[in-house]
Amino acid sequence: MPPKTKKNSKAKEPRLLSTPQEISDAYNEDFNICLAEANPEPLPGEMLLEPTTTLASKPASEWKDKDVRPLAELLAGRIAIDGSGKNLPGANALGKIGSDFAEYVFTHPNIRSIIDPVYVVIDLTTTAGNAPPDNINVYPPNRTHPVVVPFPGSNHVYAFNGAGSTDNAQHLIGWLQGTNLGLRAYVFNTPYAVVLY
Repeated sequence: MPPKTKKNSKAKEPRLLSTPQEISDAYNEDFNICLAEANPEPLPGEMLLEPTTTLASKPASEWKDKDVRPLAELLAGRIAIDGSGKNLPGANALGKIGSDFAEYVFTHPNIRSIIDPVYVVIDLTTTAGNAPPDNINVYPPNRTHPVVVPFPGSNHVYAFNGAGSTDNAQHLIGWLQGTNLGLRAYVFNTPYAVVLY
């Protein structure tokens, strides 16, 4: 019996993504494509009033990228929104459309690539003296990762934004856990910045 020969197999051609759902699914597999750079200054909530009011004036099912982009560009790179004092109405307006806005962001990669903050919260009940680890001040140990940006007014919440934000957040946690036994931390991937009231 002659030996079996392998059939000439063709290499698989790359599959083109054509529907918004396929593009969104591809993005969900890689959170590292946010294009915004972190801006540690809280965004004044009053700046959100006009674009959120515009979006709220029509059903979310009718929103287009051109409608959402002004709000997304305001939120780009921001790690916090100031919702205090005169900023309260704008922050509340964002809260009212928040679930529709989040759904839009998660299903429209062109918008999601503009805003995609990642937060790391250190569980202080798992640290010595219920205080942030002392060695947080020497992070990063080398220049391959960005310096951590503390959330305004906090000593145990850190924000990452931009390309590689999820990987950078996970590196911070791994580094802290490797040098602080028992430390626990939480990661939040969000469609827009946290509001400070």
